[in-house]
Amino acid sequence: MNGQKRLAELGLNAVKASYYLELPIEIIAEAAAEDETPTWLDFCLTAMEEVAEEDDDAFTYLQVGEDIQGTSWSEITARKAIPIIVEYARRGEVLTYADLDRELRERDPERKPAGTLPKYAKPLGLIGNVIEQIREEARLKDGVVPSDYSDIPPLEVLVTRGRTGMPGTGADGFLVSYLEAVGEKNVEDRLHFERKALYSRAQRDVMEYKKWGFLINLCSK
Repeated sequence: MNGQKRLAELGLNAVKASYYLELPIEIIAEAAAEDETPTWLDFCLTAMEEVAEEDDDAFTYLQVGEDIQGTSWSEITARKAIPIIVEYARRGEVLTYADLDRELRERDPERKPAGTLPKYAKPLGLIGNVIEQIREEARLKDGVVPSDYSDIPPLEVLVTRGRTGMPGTGADGFLVSYLEAVGEKNVEDRLHFERKALYSRAQRDVMEYKKWGFLINLCSK
């Protein structure tokens, strides 16, 4: 039994295993596809199988969207923020951190003001993580996400600082991952002198994107 089948029996694939093993997806996928499982991966899989025997739910946290399924302030905020940001995207508008705070409080009168960038960096980062996982899953042959989500853009780049009109630097990694996934070259290097243009490109992609259904459904789980 090769690595792919052993991962499948654990309810995992290369994307999810990469989160657990903290290794690049490509390395795991390539090794798992080999007829004879490499020694290092065999060791990892054996250890994971032993964990699963002791706890049936050991890997449930690796499911798509699990990053925003908890009860912390950041996880709840991420779930509530996604439909709001999608609304702005569909109208072709960006919003500031202050706008997001206001919109959330309008929908929940008991919610207290949370400030701007420092407080919202974590929820937006969680959204970015989930979108990257959706994109990676959609690009896998055995992924649980339909392949037409393989170009889902980073929704979180629509949330900007009021003073600069640009997202915080915490969004840079998500921007680079997305643009490189859709074919842009040397994005990390270009970010130093093309920052505004690259973010504008990603924001346009977000506004033109139509298939937010999978992401929105995760907010109601």
